[in-house]
Order: sequence, then C-alpha cells, then structure tokens
Amino acid sequence: MNDSTKKIIFAVLVGLPTLLVVWIFALYFFGCGSTNSCSGIPQPNLTPIPTLLPATLPAPKVGAEAVAAAPKCQIAALNLIGAWVTAGFSENTAFSFTDLKGRNCSATFKDDVQKLFISPNIWYDGAPACITCHYSDVAKATKNMDLSSYTGILAGSNRLNAAPKGTDILGGGKWADALLHKMLFAPDGKTEIARPPMPLGRPATVPADGPVINAGSPGGGETVALPASATQAPTPEATPATTEDVARPSNPGGSGDAISLTGDVAVGEQIFIARCVPCHGDQGKQGIPNPGSDDGSVPALNPIDSTLVSPDYLIFATNLDLFIEHGSTPAGPSPVIVMPAWGDQKLLSPQEIADAIAYVISLNK
Repeated sequence: MNDSTKKIIFAVLVGLPTLLVVWIFALYFFGCGSTNSCSGIPQPNLTPIPTLLPATLPAPKVGAEAVAAAPKCQIAALNLIGAWVTAGFSENTAFSFTDLKGRNCSATFKDDVQKLFISPNIWYDGAPACITCHYSDVAKATKNMDLSSYTGILAGSNRLNAAPKGTDILGGGKWADALLHKMLFAPDGKTEIARPPMPLGRPATVPADGPVINAGSPGGGETVALPASATQAPTPEATPATTEDVARPSNPGGSGDAISLTGDVAVGEQIFIARCVPCHGDQGKQGIPNPGSDDGSVPALNPIDSTLVSPDYLIFATNLDLFIEHGSTPAGPSPVIVMPAWGDQKLLSPQEIADAIAYVISLNK
C-alpha cells in the first residue's frame, strides 16, 4: 500500500467522525436556536411555584375508623308528637318510639318535634307553619296560644291578658285526650267533629296521622306505646263543644283560592244582596226561620259567630271561606235550609267569594 492510499484511508477515518459531529451541531443549532424546546419558539419566563400551605382539614377516615351518616327513622308526624307527649313531653330528654320499619328509635323535642310547629311545608305542600297564627305575642295570636317555643306549648291556649298559663293542650300526658291531638287528627282526611283538621287548608289526601317524616335515629331502648285511642277517630262524645272550638261547616275541605285574592267590598255587597240576603237577612242581621234545625233559624252574619272573628284578616277570611266553599248542613234532626257549597258547585268564582268575604268582614268591624 502506497502513501497516497494510506493518506486517503486516514482522511476518511478522521474526516467522517468530524463531519458527523459538525452535522449534529449544525442540526441542533439551526433547529433549536437559543430555545430549549427545539420548537423554534422562545419559552416565557416561568414563575416559580409557591410553597403550598399545609392543609388544615383532618384527613378523611377510612375502614373501621370511618363513621357512617346516622340514618333517620320514619314516623307519622302526629305519632311523633304523641310519643313525645306520652313520654312526659320533656324539653331536653330523649324519648323513644317505634318507627314504620319496626325499629326502636329515639328523638328529642328540639331536634325533631319543634320543627313540626315552626316550619312551613311539613304537613302538606304549601302548608303554613303553625306559628303563622300561634306566635309569641299571645295577646294577638289566634286562641291566645304560642306554639313557637317549648314554654309556649306547655302554657296552652286561651291565655287571656297574656296569662302565664291557659288551657292545657297536651291532655296532661294522655295523648288520646289532648286538645292538640283532636285538632290535628283527621280520619281518612275528613273530620267527624265540629271543626276541620289543622293546619288550615289541609287537603283530604293528607293521612289521618299527618305526613310521614324523617325524625330521630335508630336505637332508643324501650319504646313508648301509644294508647289505641290515639290512632282512632275521636267521637263527638269524646270531643264536646267548648269555648275553644272555632265554628266550622259540617262539610269537610280546606280553604280555596279566594283567600289569596283581594276582595272588593262594594262588589261583595251586591253579591251578598243577591246570594245571601234571602237566608241571612238584610246586611246579615237576622236569618229566616229554619225548621228542623237546632237553632230554629239561619244564623245571622252581623254580628257573626264570635269564634270566626279574628284581628288577622287572613284567618278571618279563611274561617268564612270554609263555609262558602264547601257549604254546611245545620245541626238538627231535619233542617229545611242548608248552606250551598258555593265554591265546590262553581256557583261563585274565587274572586266573587273573596268579594263576599270582604263585605261580611266589613260588617263585623
């Protein structure tokens, strides 16, 4: 091998690696330039990630340490109140009951019972809270009764001149005899006594013992048994008329749309003349004779039955609306005259009923 061949071989062996290194360098430099992404696009200056503060919430527990949400028991609203009353109606001590699934459960007045008096939409959709009418200012509250607090409930009704104690509504712990039970119980959504079920406007679809609610929690030891009469319809003999009774029509049903409308007294007077005067007399001052009724005549509306009157216009209007909507048959062996169901029979529109109510209320101011 001559010198020329050796030089060529040496040049190739040295030159090829050198060219390779130069090619790779050129590829990187011209492709990436001064960037570090090889995209040709300069990258912005990045802000350092700040140091994260340590979390303050406790770590969630898992496995055996995890605590499941306490399940609620299910019971009819009226039976929950009954269990509380039967157990001694304590404000703070838990009481026991058996729920609809047969579980022994416990509840308290503050957590479970009180909401039945102070919360709306419990007894039926759209139901007002009991304290809408029965609030702490007993001088103005309906029946001078306060259902907004434990103390008010125990003080009872008819607390004239804001007396600290009125008529017991808890039956002294005998739920079947309690006035509160008689006012709330409605067998088959109807009433067998001289007043409709409370709260006012309660539809006939609401069960006799009220709606089923979630209350208390499973585990309560020995349960309190309610007397059988607490879930049976009270008879007229067991609920004689008292001064606490508000006059009610014989026909069941809640209030209608009229009580949500504004009545026109002048229009109501014309409706009254056409529809009501024939039986109740001019300006409602004297009703005509009604043979076969206990009273012997159609009731006067001016002045009207005092139990229907209320300083609260809505309550007064509701008391009248129940008669006008559903009609009523007077007490007696065979009354000749009965009040028509002006609303149910579509004899008067809701607005006409509202107008007539406004006029009757104006007669009794």
